[in-house]
Amino acid sequence: MQFFTLALLVSVLGLAAAAPVNIAKRAPRTYAQLSIGGGVGGNALAEAQAKFPGTPATLSKATTSDFNADAHCSVLAEQAFLDAGAIASSSRATNGVSVGLFKNKVLKIFGTMVALQAEIAQNGGKASAAQTASLADLTSKLAVNVAVDKTNAGLESQDVSFTC
Repeated sequence: MQFFTLALLVSVLGLAAAAPVNIAKRAPRTYAQLSIGGGVGGNALAEAQAKFPGTPATLSKATTSDFNADAHCSVLAEQAFLDAGAIASSSRATNGVSVGLFKNKVLKIFGTMVALQAEIAQNGGKASAAQTASLADLTSKLAVNVAVDKTNAGLESQDVSFTC
């Protein structure tokens, strides 16, 4: 598991070194536009990366603010999955709503990480102790939830209706 966590961290941090993408301020997204809860399990990280495009080093403060708002929306949406019958304490989903819950967890953690990495980049690449600790915690949580999503590969995923 430590190797997987390290490999995930290296790949996520590799996003910061990727070719710059110029992303302008946009209108706020609804949860329906942001959500990756539908479909099937197993590819949540790639789906989350598509929802938060660009690299932390090239994101503007406006886009970082947008991404923070999107990540916060997915945090709030988690309760809707639980209310719809998702079981969060499992290492493998037992129903479609649970598959969607774990996909949403990947979305919220990845979005939060991108926004945090962008804030660090906007500060000249200097992270505070709190930011460093938060990034390490998020990386660990992302690895766990990506692993659960992988165990749910191919299982039908059910999204929930939610308004931010």
